[in-house]
Amino acid sequence: MNERDDLLAMVASLYYKLNQGQGEIAQRLGVSTSKVSRLIKEAWERGIIDVQIRMPIPRDFALENELVSRFGLRDAMVLAGAPDADDSSLVAAAGQLAAVYLQRIIPGLAPGSSIGVAWGTGVHATVSALPNNFGRQLDVVQLMGGVGALVVDGPDLARIVAVKLGGRHYDLHAPVLVERADVREVFLS
Repeated sequence: MNERDDLLAMVASLYYKLNQGQGEIAQRLGVSTSKVSRLIKEAWERGIIDVQIRMPIPRDFALENELVSRFGLRDAMVLAGAPDADDSSLVAAAGQLAAVYLQRIIPGLAPGSSIGVAWGTGVHATVSALPNNFGRQLDVVQLMGGVGALVVDGPDLARIVAVKLGGRHYDLHAPVLVERADVREVFLS
């Protein structure tokens, strides 16, 4: 490391690690603030500054941006692939990401709004990741009939979401599948 690199490292450390302003650094070094700005830019260009972002949930921001621009979406959230992750880890991470999305949009819903909840391991992972006491007074409607699996079944998940959101839940008292057409017609009538 030469004297120039040492200067760049010092300026970058004062700015990024100690949160000193460019004016404060300029005063300490006896140079202009524009000189400090150029030193910081040079530190970036020479690789002295290296940013590391620790993401609690690995996301593919490039693909998110591509989806938003290609399809005119307001937002997109994509879980980054992890080749060595097992299925249960991926489902848990997807549930956490979905819960983050819900935490982002739920505050914009008016009290008394309704949201629908289906069933399955992915929905269960999302419900498990939602924080308690959201206090939103939202109605939670079960979207599909049950399959009889207690942990991932629609009625239980809808009830849990309603409790977490401080709202009411409405069950759909019907099975997902029936064996005969006449039974199906009874539920549809």
